[in-house]
Parts: sequence; structure tokens; C-alpha cells
Amino acid sequence: MINYIKLIRVPNLIFIIVVQLLMHFCIVTPVLNTHDVAPSMSLLQLILLIVATVFIAAGGYIINDYFDMRIDEINKPDTRIVGKSLSRKQAMFFYQVMSGIGLAAGLLLSYYAESLTYAFIFLMILGLLWFYSSSYKRQLVIGNSIVSLLAAMVPFIVALFENRFLFMEYGPSEELIFVSNTIMRWLGGFALFAFLWTFIREIIKDIEDEEGDREMESHTFPVVLGLVKTKILLYVLILFALGVGLYMILFAIPLGGSLSWRFYLSGIGIPAIILMYLIYKAQDKSDYHMASHVTKAIMVIGTLYSLLVAYLMN
Repeated sequence: MINYIKLIRVPNLIFIIVVQLLMHFCIVTPVLNTHDVAPSMSLLQLILLIVATVFIAAGGYIINDYFDMRIDEINKPDTRIVGKSLSRKQAMFFYQVMSGIGLAAGLLLSYYAESLTYAFIFLMILGLLWFYSSSYKRQLVIGNSIVSLLAAMVPFIVALFENRFLFMEYGPSEELIFVSNTIMRWLGGFALFAFLWTFIREIIKDIEDEEGDREMESHTFPVVLGLVKTKILLYVLILFALGVGLYMILFAIPLGGSLSWRFYLSGIGIPAIILMYLIYKAQDKSDYHMASHVTKAIMVIGTLYSLLVAYLMN
């Protein structure tokens, strides 16, 4: 049983749950309260959304390890699970169960939303996860972009369904369109944050896994560009992500007072500077593993910004 638990990356799944709960209760609900609009997504519908997202993500982790078995023999010989603690057949069956539960929850939620388009979103995500793991992961830019897009969908899909249920309950109106756009701006901002920092983290992980990727002829940034140029790319991306985030807080979705940008500079800016220093000094796998953890910490802190938003909106 412990091997099945390790395979689905439980800490990451818990983080997905926390993100979607924070988006609903700390962003959407305060925005609706500000405009005297009652939430339209029921608790059951929110649970279905979380179940769909979490179980499909769990399936994604399984199928990723399934296709990465030979690479993991090189990069992670002591910790790999598929082909060692679990057979490929067991892993595939587990993938089918987890993805099946996630898809069923997503289709039921789409039925409540009365939308075939929304049902297609879950099918599309399943397909992207499969093709990412089987081939796209080893292609330059495409693999990093897909996993970053899927990370961005975690907060953004909350906005899609929240707005769908709002219009179903209240019907279109000028005020409701403004409220809907406000929700989209906020959750779109969190989605953009998730995309950029996931892209950065994926490149760091590619450096960490360069040996196995090179052996399997994967076209990742460190394999194609080399270590020095990849590090320079990371510095540029980190500075770009910092600039985009600051622009969002100061201009695109500003809050009154200075507390929000002070939180950003201390909670995101300082760790980002530390991250660049760690990348500059990094020489072996453990160094890049530490840099990857710092990037994940930045993503967690950025998500917790939603608590500050809820506080300032009340």
C-alpha cells in the first residue's frame, strides 16, 4: 500500500486541494460578498471539482512514472517504484482506476453545469497528461509548457465553474458580467503565477535529471542548450516572473494600501533572489534538488497570498 501512496505524490495532491479551497473561499467568496452576490456553487459541486482535479492529477503522476521507468533507472535507481516495487501492469491498472474516478467526477460536475464543453476540458487534461508522459515531456519547450499549463488549470478551473454556475443561477446581467470578470482576473492571476513558476521549476528538475534525459535522447533545455545557457535562461525567467507578479499586484488586480506589495517583495522577491544564488552556486543533483524545493516554497507562499486578499477584502 505504501508504494501506491508514494506513486501518487500525496503532498502534491494535498497542495492541489488547498489551492482550490483557497481560490473558492478566499478569492471567489469575498469577491461575491463585495458585490452582494450569493455563491452559486454548492458544496457537492466544489467537492466534485476537487475530486476530479486530484484524481486526474494522481493518474498523471502514475502514468508519468510508468513511461519514465527507464529514465528513473538512471536518475533515481533507489527511489523508483514502477518496475521495482510495483509491476508495470499494476501501475497501469492503478492509473486507470484513479483517472476513471477523476473523469467520472468531472463528467458529473459538467452534467450539473449543463455543458459538454466543460466535460471536454477533463478529457483534454487526461489526454495531455498521457501524451506529455509518453512523448511531449522529452521535447524542448513543449513538455515544460504542458505541465505548466496543467498547473495553471488548478486555480483557473475553479473560476470557470464558479462563473458557469453564477450565470446559470442569476442569468446574464451587466453587474454579473463585471463580477465574473473580476473573478477571472484574480484566478487568472494565480494561474499565471502557477504557470511561470512551474515552468521555472520544471527546467530546474530537467537539470537535475540531465543524465537520464541525455541517455534517452530527450530534448530538454540542459541537453540542448548546455548547463551555462540554461542557467542564464533561468535567471531571465525568474526576473520575468517577478516583474509579471509585481505588475499584477500593483496594476492589474491591485488592493488598497501597501500590505500586498510588501508581502510580495518579502514573500516572493527575497526567496527568488535566494533561488538565483542557489542556481548560480549549484554543481550537483543535491544542489538543484534544493533549488527545486525553494521554487516550490515560492509557489506555496504565492498561493497563501489569497489569505491576504480575503483579509483585505473584508
